[in-house]
Amino acid sequence: MPKLFAILISVTYLALSAPPIAVASPPLETELSQDYITVVDEQNNVLLQTGIQVHEGDIYIAEDNQTYQIFTINEMQAVARLLTTPLSSAGEPPAITASSTNSPPPLIAVYHTHTDEAYIPTDGVPIKKGDGSIMEVGAAFADRLQQLGYQTLHDKTLHDPHDANAYHRSRRTVLRMLKKNPAALFDFHRDSAPAKAYQLSFNGKPATKLLLVVGQQNQNRKTTENFAKQIKTAADAKYKGLIRGIFIARGNYNQDLSPKAILVEVGTQYNSRPAAEYSAALFADIIPSLLPLPAPKTPSAQSIPDNAAKQAETPPENQITDTETADNTADSAVYDILVLIFLVLAASALYLYLSTGSLKEARQKLQKLRTTEFNDIWRRFRKKIKD
Repeated sequence: MPKLFAILISVTYLALSAPPIAVASPPLETELSQDYITVVDEQNNVLLQTGIQVHEGDIYIAEDNQTYQIFTINEMQAVARLLTTPLSSAGEPPAITASSTNSPPPLIAVYHTHTDEAYIPTDGVPIKKGDGSIMEVGAAFADRLQQLGYQTLHDKTLHDPHDANAYHRSRRTVLRMLKKNPAALFDFHRDSAPAKAYQLSFNGKPATKLLLVVGQQNQNRKTTENFAKQIKTAADAKYKGLIRGIFIARGNYNQDLSPKAILVEVGTQYNSRPAAEYSAALFADIIPSLLPLPAPKTPSAQSIPDNAAKQAETPPENQITDTETADNTADSAVYDILVLIFLVLAASALYLYLSTGSLKEARQKLQKLRTTEFNDIWRRFRKKIKD
């Protein structure tokens, strides 16, 4: 029995000190960081080029609102069939009524599942581990929203590496953000495709197109899809061509957690970061037509945010900084570890007491375990490693 107990202690120690094992997940939400898939129609016209994995049955609502469904895939090319031309009535923007002046402005949450994505013309590389400039694009979006009068929560928690499990890691971030009751959540990404697939300009200034992504595998799909259609309709009315389309892909993208959670692809690795930041700020200009602000609206907001992409050195009062969320993440991890260690120690102490019947004998057995049996097991373990 004492030897069995010593083995249990050894196994517990090794389990606590071992690195975490990544849990495999279905490759539904994997994305290509540098390569891309081309989707064509039955006349071989290019409809979409994207790093998002495509599957048979995926739906693409193009820039002209024609709807296509992918029916065959051959390596890096997929073929889609035209289903219908008009955008459904659910895509009409909701009637906007300004909320009471006494009510707080809506909170908009921004985060990044792939925090390592970057832009080659500006950053020199497509991937920057732990410091992807996609987070600066998210900051441009949040900054413009603050100028318009919204509260923002821009969470920069890292979810590296760039793999299918990134969505499992970012799920915890989303759950934490939802405690603040945001009106909507936006997961900002950088797509993978040729530069021309996303390239455009507004007012003579370089910009990038945006792609909205909705996951099919969640109970909120119809609500989220309608929200994406409303966004596109509002964008078409204000900045025609800014949104290249809506991709309804197989996957979840953590959108089961909120019906107004949208994944936004901003440009490709071959577009510049300033162009992506400018488009993110333009995208923010669309939000008031979807999520009303308290009346009266602040007069400082301008229609075209030429300098909205620049991040303020001091966060405004209505910004919840990412320092708070980072501290919460660290505190939560430390708390989990301490609780686990406490439970192991408590169980060990209880076992010693029950097996000996007294505290004195328990202390003696613990001393014997430390000086003899545990050392013996450790010597045999080291010997096996050497052999």
